[in-house]
Amino acid sequence: MTYHITFVDQVPDQAELGTLLVEYYRVVFRKLLDVGGRPAKGPEDMVESFWPSLHKSLPPNGRLVLARDHKDRLVGCGMMQQARADAGELKRLFVRPEASGHGLGRALVDARMTAARDMGWRTLLVNTVKGNQDMLRIYEKIGFRFIDRYPECADPIELDDYFQYMQFDFPEAG
Repeated sequence: MTYHITFVDQVPDQAELGTLLVEYYRVVFRKLLDVGGRPAKGPEDMVESFWPSLHKSLPPNGRLVLARDHKDRLVGCGMMQQARADAGELKRLFVRPEASGHGLGRALVDARMTAARDMGWRTLLVNTVKGNQDMLRIYEKIGFRFIDRYPECADPIELDDYFQYMQFDFPEAG
């Protein structure tokens, strides 16, 4: 199966991305509940609260990457936003179940890492629900290391016990 991955400067179809994000939050909430966490809002509410901060995931200070299948159906996404002058935070990596197992998650991470480096960021930060083995495997293979919660983390501090935090430092150009 082939997929087309593109960065966008604006959301081409808000309803389509909203539907994908509801699926993403349902998966995250299920994983969060599995480890004892209790989200304060439901998936639909999370998507509604996301739209006012969409600009953080768009140029010039962020990036939104979308993945489409051969029928032009949206099957995945990934976002990143600036955490500090030299660092970005990877957010909302999601691949629909029918598209998983083809390396698309890794391709979305790689694309964002390339964009981050091109933006001059030296560090990438990410968090994921404890026990989210798919995500942890991808990030560990790339070379992310486990760290304590980073101050710029956008997720509620009340959920800190249910997340794992990771960091990747780009090698110095030489």
